[in-house]
Amino acid sequence: MRILADENMKRESVNELRAADHNVHWAYEIYRGTPDTNLLEIATADARLFITYDNDYGELVRRYGMPAPYGVILFRIHDDVPRDAEIKFIVGSVDIRNDWPPGVWTIQIRHSV
Repeated sequence: MRILADENMKRESVNELRAADHNVHWAYEIYRGTPDTNLLEIATADARLFITYDNDYGELVRRYGMPAPYGVILFRIHDDVPRDAEIKFIVGSVDIRNDWPPGVWTIQIRHSV
């Protein structure tokens, strides 16, 4: 899958997505400091799913009508979730993404200590 990962995505998650044969552009590496609206435009122009921890993208798509034809996944992961579980969750969510309709998807994972 073609993915644009927001700057705020963790390096380990990006590396694991790449190891799973996803074509991942990471904003931290190539688009650092690019405004949110421009990142959505880049993802759309390059036919990429956009993944982020930043809930501003839901606002941009829903409230302001910015296009997201390849989708946006907004991850909301509790700080207590172990890092390896978080990475598996992100990769697994992307792996099953082809079965979802376009739009903004918020995916949450919580963990009790």
